[in-house]
Amino acid sequence: MLTVAAVVRLVLALGTDVYSDTAYYWQWARHLAWGYYDHPPMVAWLIAVLGVHATALVCGAGTVAAVWGLARDVYGSREVAWRAAALWSVVPAGVVAGVWATPDSPLLLFWTLGLWALWRERWVWAGLACGLALLSKYPAVLLGLAFLLAAARARRLPWGAWLTGALALLCFVPVVLWNARHEWVGFLFQLHHGLSGARGGWASLGQYLAGQLALGGPVLFPLALVYAVRGPREQFLLRMAAVVPLLFFGYAAARTQGEANWPAAAYVAACVGVAGMRPVWQRAVAVSSLAVVLVVGSHVFFPVVRLEKDRVLSRTRGWTVLSELATPEKLFPGLDARNVAAIYAPEYQLASQVAYYAGGVTDTAPPARFSQYDLWPQVPLSPGQEVLWVMEEGGPGPPEELTDRFTAMSDAVPLVSELGDRRLHKFWVWRLWGVKH
Repeated sequence: MLTVAAVVRLVLALGTDVYSDTAYYWQWARHLAWGYYDHPPMVAWLIAVLGVHATALVCGAGTVAAVWGLARDVYGSREVAWRAAALWSVVPAGVVAGVWATPDSPLLLFWTLGLWALWRERWVWAGLACGLALLSKYPAVLLGLAFLLAAARARRLPWGAWLTGALALLCFVPVVLWNARHEWVGFLFQLHHGLSGARGGWASLGQYLAGQLALGGPVLFPLALVYAVRGPREQFLLRMAAVVPLLFFGYAAARTQGEANWPAAAYVAACVGVAGMRPVWQRAVAVSSLAVVLVVGSHVFFPVVRLEKDRVLSRTRGWTVLSELATPEKLFPGLDARNVAAIYAPEYQLASQVAYYAGGVTDTAPPARFSQYDLWPQVPLSPGQEVLWVMEEGGPGPPEELTDRFTAMSDAVPLVSELGDRRLHKFWVWRLWGVKH
């Protein structure tokens, strides 16, 4: 199982294009800082050191190893530890984080290491691991909540736990200071994004639950809830580490549009719990999770089913066509590529994909939502320079914010990417020149 999962992860990582959000984090890695608008900085730091693919693969492999160590200490059995590691290796949410670099990639690694250290009451290691988890993604704070619930139930809060909390907060101080210097944009964005959106309700909660059956696993998700309620008394910390993220983000999904990957860390403890259950449940989780991974993974390379909105294919394939923007003179005869100051796009993901595949300077313009691009300095334009505007089919043309700065604009030129007989992306590119004084 572990070998199959490792091969699948490697094939998906090396055989697909850079994921849309991953390109955005790659852009962060080109502008290293203590914080960013959307998330803490860990994923950017790792991409800067390891690169895009190695970040996901190393974090994914490290998380599998940490699950093995945690399960071994929980059960005192290498056999059970191997079962837990095998189960985690095929959980769809874990596979995604181990293939495409996102903040979940380091979060899952350091969450697991932190949970392991808390279980063993290694307070210094727990503080460092939890601090690194907080530097990966804000929901890492839920691990602290799970520990406090376990301590309250045991009516015991060891003195070392205070050291753990102090070390974790010390690691997190630079992110707090970065937010303070930027009007708390990171904290405010996540609070609004996660708890106070306008599209919550029963429909959003239903989508969240359906997402857990897909990314958590059709068998593992319900078993995680069973384990949280009826698991062994001595594993109460692990049970809380499973149920707290699921319940918290379930509540969040009822208030705003939830995302399936939000409670991914819950399934770490769930896999350890299932590894101690009857073999029939272990096999059910392994087979069902691996089936989801293989079906979706094979669709990426050999799509048979045709979907009206195929998000799997559109997010993982077809972006390399943007490399043609590295030589824009082929699209617009007479253009001198040296005069192109920037390439603009209406989404931060697309702007980042253009930067990754075509190089050069990219930026966003309306109707793009506020993002890290808005915190970076605007691209200066001088006489003789020009820009390109790129959008995907169905999107908006160049906004007035750009067109009002130039005297001339070309017709749109298409860029099309295909896989077999199906179109993946169709981009339209405009050239704007003649900077107004």
